[in-house]
Amino acid sequence: MQQVPETKIKLTNVKEMFDKGYNLLGELRKEADSPVVKGKFLTKEFITVYGEEAARKFYDPTKFKREGAMPKPIIKTLFGEKGVQTLDGKAHQHRKNYFMDLMTPERMDDYRKILDRNLTEKLDTIHGEFELFDIANDVLFKSITEWSGINLSEYNEEKIEQLANDQISMISGAVTSPKDHLKGIADRKESEEWAQELIKEARKNPVPGKEKLALYTFAQAKDLDGELLPVEVAAVELLNIIRPTVALTVWIALMGHALFEENQYSKLKADFDRLQDSFIEEMRRYYPFFPMLPAIAIDDVEIDGYHIPKDSWVILDLYGTNHDVRTIDHPGSFDITRYEGRTKEISYEEEYEMIAQGGGKFREMHRCAGEWITLHSLRVFSEHLVNKYNFTVPEQDWRIPMNQFPTYPNSKGLLFKED
Repeated sequence: MQQVPETKIKLTNVKEMFDKGYNLLGELRKEADSPVVKGKFLTKEFITVYGEEAARKFYDPTKFKREGAMPKPIIKTLFGEKGVQTLDGKAHQHRKNYFMDLMTPERMDDYRKILDRNLTEKLDTIHGEFELFDIANDVLFKSITEWSGINLSEYNEEKIEQLANDQISMISGAVTSPKDHLKGIADRKESEEWAQELIKEARKNPVPGKEKLALYTFAQAKDLDGELLPVEVAAVELLNIIRPTVALTVWIALMGHALFEENQYSKLKADFDRLQDSFIEEMRRYYPFFPMLPAIAIDDVEIDGYHIPKDSWVILDLYGTNHDVRTIDHPGSFDITRYEGRTKEISYEEEYEMIAQGGGKFREMHRCAGEWITLHSLRVFSEHLVNKYNFTVPEQDWRIPMNQFPTYPNSKGLLFKED
């Protein structure tokens, strides 16, 4: 096995490297001319990997663990303390099963109907210019909370908007500016306090027939010893249903880019039923979403012929994997037919070919439990944007900043709807 080549990030280069954003790890690989690179910044060392082979080993729980891998700033904003993403082994599988048991075909159908109704009601009231980002943020939050068994009727629109915006703030505060990070921490605290009150009420006054809804599932969730999860942890897991769904706001804005800047609208419109799911899968592959994930090597491991020592802090480049020229033809081009005839395989069976939301098996490994919610969300929005309504597209700044997380068009996807 070869030794991993090393590149050092100098303090004078920090801003330049940060501006690479989603392309940062790819730039390090290019500089070292290697698929596996060791980086060092101040006293912190990391090894970055990418590609299908790397993903297979990265998601193998006998080779890598998550405990202690996630940087504190990300836990404090994005994931929350003691959530499912930080667990390993039996504890992880046990906790993950609560999420997966919510994702039955029947419950997915319920979610799609709720989202379809809410989006239709929202778009019916709109006249004139609007941002896809804002519409999606509002509708996704209201839909996922309803699906989860949360009653928003006692809140005014201002409070609902604030809670919806908090979900995005937790994401954008993870790896951006200190100001955004502090806001992300504050907004997570507010969201967790809200979720804790919901969990307490659900425990105090359980509603017969709602046991399979997310709120009541996590209110009654237990650990491996059969004890109820602490209220604080149950609230974190409830938010782990809500926050990632609201994060799809980003992909909806990017859908506007795909349809109207990448000029996929007419192709999709002409053969919608055949191409819809292929369009959605290509969107998930093509656009930046979650950039990377960390883990710690449990033992020595070989990736792409390079030796990665035990206890190494390893970062899997998700964006780079989904743009890997070694396994993907012309990854820099948006190909609406790329996954035609294979969409069910990619979404439900294939584990490592396209890892926009993680890889491996859903129950046993750290693959996003909400991937099917994502697919249904993108189906509903694409159907409304292409088939159910007519829009004109104003002049706007469609550029997507690669040094912003999460990223989306500068214009947030402007559309105009006639009366």
